[in-house]
Amino acid sequence: METKRNVKFFIAPPISIPMIIGLVILAVSIFFVCFEDSRLGGIIGIIVALMVLVFSSGSKSDETDIDYQAQQLTRDLQEESMKKYEVYEKNFLKMMKPIDFTGFDFEPKEDVIYFKKGKDGTPRTNYFASYNLIFTGEKMYVYGKRVSLTDEAINETKTGSYKYTELDHAELLEKTFTPEKGEPVAYYVFKIFDKKGNAILDTCINYGADADKALEDINRAIVVRTEELKKKAEEKAIKLKEFREKVMAGEADLPADEGFI
Repeated sequence: METKRNVKFFIAPPISIPMIIGLVILAVSIFFVCFEDSRLGGIIGIIVALMVLVFSSGSKSDETDIDYQAQQLTRDLQEESMKKYEVYEKNFLKMMKPIDFTGFDFEPKEDVIYFKKGKDGTPRTNYFASYNLIFTGEKMYVYGKRVSLTDEAINETKTGSYKYTELDHAELLEKTFTPEKGEPVAYYVFKIFDKKGNAILDTCINYGADADKALEDINRAIVVRTEELKKKAEEKAIKLKEFREKVMAGEADLPADEGFI
């Protein structure tokens, strides 16, 4: 990862001194090209100016470089999650496909935060997080990574598995980030809470229509699966109670494991 170039993306001015020099050389060279006596020198000057401009522009990352590095550092999350938890596609909940969340972190715990709104209008920071959520019949599995694009030492993996009966609800919050320079920008935070009120997932995301759908799907899955699992547990408890009564009455044989009574 080219951290030095990435830092320059966030903090370097739009036009650097080498770029200004290159533009001046280019303008003067074009002027000399107009005269036959100085045309060769003008052409050489244009070549030199273009080389200076290319060098100055290549000394820092651009929007495409930042996005590519972020994606590369957080790719293959679902495969890694499936391997860690030994969960496979056949185990996926039919009503819920795996969900991916990605986004630049506007609420870092670190003291240093770089911010820039790119030419494409997208606000970015030097921290990026990506999560993959897998849903099975009984649990939700979380596997994610959080990295810094300016400090290779910051590369965290976050994991967790939760029963639906432990989960409460999901929220999508819109917040405002105010940079030192420039206008405030909106960013979005996706959270999932457990029954104790703890946020077991708390991450900034790139907002889109899929975020609203994910919110709706996760909350529906929590409610539906919790009810189904509770009903299943109650039915199992009733059957176990009835079987115990039969054993005590001598109407059924006692299993090898007598501890179940």
